[in-house]
Parts: sequence; C-alpha cells; structure tokens
Amino acid sequence: MADAIDFQLINAIQISPRISWAQLAGILQVDASTLSRRWQKMIDDRMLWTTCFYIEPKGPESKQKELTRPKRTAIVEVMCQPGRREDVIREVSQHRQISAVHCTSGSRDLYLTLMAADLISLDRLVDELGTSVPGITGTRTHHVRTFFQEGSSYRVGALSPAQARAVRETLPVNPRRAVPTQSYLDLIDAITDDVRRPASAVQQRLGKSLAAVSRGIDTLLAADWVRWRIDFANNLMGWEGSAMIWLSVNQSEMEKVAAALRLFPQLRMCASVTGGANLVASFWLRDLDELDDIEDKLTRVFTSIRIVDRWIVPRVAKRAGHIFDADGRWQGFVPMGLDAPVDD
Repeated sequence: MADAIDFQLINAIQISPRISWAQLAGILQVDASTLSRRWQKMIDDRMLWTTCFYIEPKGPESKQKELTRPKRTAIVEVMCQPGRREDVIREVSQHRQISAVHCTSGSRDLYLTLMAADLISLDRLVDELGTSVPGITGTRTHHVRTFFQEGSSYRVGALSPAQARAVRETLPVNPRRAVPTQSYLDLIDAITDDVRRPASAVQQRLGKSLAAVSRGIDTLLAADWVRWRIDFANNLMGWEGSAMIWLSVNQSEMEKVAAALRLFPQLRMCASVTGGANLVASFWLRDLDELDDIEDKLTRVFTSIRIVDRWIVPRVAKRAGHIFDADGRWQGFVPMGLDAPVDD
C-alpha cells in the first residue's frame, strides 16, 4: 500500500511531469534518491504508469490542416455473450482507436471509449466491433459533445497549497504560443508511454541534439494541445472502485452543474453527451458510500436534475492506451491511434 510520501510524489508529477528529483526534494524535504527509488518501485510493481498525447487544438493552431486528427469521441456500451467477456476484452484492448475499456454494472458488460475522425467513421467503427469481435451481442453509443474535465486534470490532492504552488513554479515559462508541427508530434511519440524518459534517451530515438530535445519538451509542457497523465492502480492503492452517474440536466444549467461537479475531488471525467441523459460524470471512490454524499449534495443545489442511471466500475482493463491485468496492474501499452480521446 502506498503511503503519504508516495501520494505526494504522484501529486507533484501530475502537476509538473518533468520536475527533477533535486527540485522536488527541496519542496517535499525528502532525499532525491529516496524519491527516485520510490517512483521506480511503483513503476516496477506495475502500480504506476504515465502518458503524454496530442489533442486537436481549438484555437488558431487548428488551422494546421496537415496535422488534423480524429475529433469525435464516443462512450460505447457493449453487451457480451455469457462467459465471453474476457475474450472481448482481449480483442478490443488491442485496437488503437479504443483508448479505454471498463468493466461495469447494469445491462451492459463493458463500456469503451472510442475515437474517430468524424461521426461517419465512428459509426463504422462501432458497427465493425459488433460484427468482427466474437462474443459481442450488442452495443449502444453515446456521442460526447463537450468535455468539461477529463482524466489528465485529476489530482490526488496530497500536497499542501504551498507545496503545490512550489511545484507549479518549476514548469517552464514559454511566452511563445507554439503551434503543433510534425516535429512536436514525433517528440510526443518518443515520450508517449513514459513522460519522464531522460532527454538523452529521447535524443537517441529522434536523432536530434540534446538542446533541441530539451527545448521541445519545454514547449510541450507549456502547450495547451498536449495532455500529460500520471495514473496509478487506484484499486490497489486505497480506492474501492469508481462510478459513473448519468444525469438529465436543463441545457441552461449545464455549465453550472459541470462547474459544481468539478468541485468534487473524486471527479475524474465530466462530459455532455447525447441520449436520454445529457451529462455524464465519473468518480474515483475510496468507498461506495461517497456516491450517496455526492448525489445528495448535487441534487440539493440543483433540484431540477434527474439521475437517469448509475454505473459501478469495479475494474478497468485499459485506460489511455495502457492495458492492465485482472488485478489492475499495468501489463502493456498500445499506442493510441493518431489522436487520443480524453477519457477518465
């Protein structure tokens, strides 16, 4: 089981993914070699993994037509033949356009996070799943409209405000508004499965100078079209599981409800979707009783909200391209296709 220092370490890297151990040692008042050893142990125990990926810019950068990536994401419910769920998990987890695979409760056996260039491509992908993956008996698709929060924004919250501020101050300051280029995408690919890969190792992969690699990484850290994720086996580190609530919300209150949900430290993902429920939120729960408190507080403030459904997620088989065994430990990585959908 992880202790307070481990969670402080995770929290710090979530904020500043490339902070040096020497810098962090001064902030946490823990020896740099101890921090490095603890980090490596969590990775060696397959309890911790990291991801860096590109997302399609929404501003002027989106005019880079040659870098246009898939823009549509969907949450797809999957129903499986009895006894075939594990077969389906193994098959769909190898698909680059399926970034996440969750086991869940209710009328579905799994839910997947899918990405595609457009709605037609997304529909084709869902249809292919139903016809080409043995064991799937049905699907139901929820198209994502707007993400209000996704997994890369989640923070453990183990640092004090002063410590968190000190960690943020180690991030590079880049006043130039860089636009995504193929060179930056190549750099992202070089660290996509290890955000702390040494610059010297990245240099060897790309064949560029060490100075160019360092400058490029600093640019990525400051860019709003790059996401950095530091994830861990929450079910093995004190969390009982996760849950999703599907809400029916008046459109006029959508932004306010999303803002209220972001105040809950348990929130991992929140998005507006299509269907009978138009807002979905995912939470990491140390105890399932926390869901009662979340729902109570939310419905007291927003009396017009209707909770359409609740899904319990006892196990995650894949998240952000990383694949896990039945116990929740990391066991492999499938690079996500072109662009990464934001998920929980």
